Amino acid sequence: MAKLHLPSFWYATDAHKTTPVMAKIMSPLSKLYQAGCAVNRMITKPKQSPLPVICIGNLTMGGAGKTPTARAIMKLVEEHNKFHTVCFLMRGYGGKSKGPIEVDPTAHTCWNVGDEALMQAQYAPVIVAQNRYAGALLAQSLGYDLIIMDDGFQNPQLKKDLSFIVVDGGFGFGNGHIFPSGPLRETVQSGIQRANAAIIVNRQDNVDLSAMGKFKHYDASVTLHTEGANNEDKKKCIAFAGIARPEKFFDTLESHKYHLHAHYAYPDHHLYTHGQLEKLWTRSQEADASLITTEKDWIRLSERWRSKISYLKISLSFDDRFKKALFRALDKL
Repeated sequence: MAKLHLPSFWYATDAHKTTPVMAKIMSPLSKLYQAGCAVNRMITKPKQSPLPVICIGNLTMGGAGKTPTARAIMKLVEEHNKFHTVCFLMRGYGGKSKGPIEVDPTAHTCWNVGDEALMQAQYAPVIVAQNRYAGALLAQSLGYDLIIMDDGFQNPQLKKDLSFIVVDGGFGFGNGHIFPSGPLRETVQSGIQRANAAIIVNRQDNVDLSAMGKFKHYDASVTLHTEGANNEDKKKCIAFAGIARPEKFFDTLESHKYHLHAHYAYPDHHLYTHGQLEKLWTRSQEADASLITTEKDWIRLSERWRSKISYLKISLSFDDRFKKALFRALDKL
């Protein structure tokens, strides 16, 4: 599986008044990356999906909250009641299968379909396809009537009927530079030209989102609770995470009155060894603390370890303003 650590210089500095030295050094590579993406969009002709497509994407590398956003939008689609058999369409990042295949949570593992697809399959049907158009055809053949693309905003293979950009309100657009000088997959302006609206998760006043200008956006409220092992009553915990920004998870725990006795960060999509988990478990027992991780990390664990470790589940909800706007858009699909 791919390993990702977000470099410290990707984070915002002095409200973008100064550019970190490493970002300057990598600027030529950023121009090459940007040019390569532009060429890919030029030579790839998007194909029309046989089913309506709602795309949930973001403009930065690393997690912004796409997965819980996709779930929340799926619930609203079901409430709207025009579409009755909705599925997720994902790349299956980190899995070996190129697809298109439908995820079977009882048979597939992270090795097959990736941790994110396996996690979403706990909530709704998931199709994994490196070629998104092929995935859409499979969805149609299986009887689904609407597709929610979890990620894929920058993928030009498939036309989207609705596109939402998810923005982490605690991170924003980092230092504002294109990968690898910064976390952006594309410029903010190019992204919002193709999107219908932005969804701001965990908005914070000290994060600069001015690059969006007056682009239409909605705020999402976050609900957190623990699941997994039955030790959520212990607020004293040892936390570990193998996601793009582990410190975001640790900060979230502390902001919700968890006492972090210790915390451990691993690369994104990290596959934990038995030895690593044994050490974490021993430390938690010695400290009389619960062991807690993210939902994406928890799904990568064996059944034995899932029974011992809690995970923090994140749910999003929207106000009536977003709900009405989405329902109007669904009426037109």
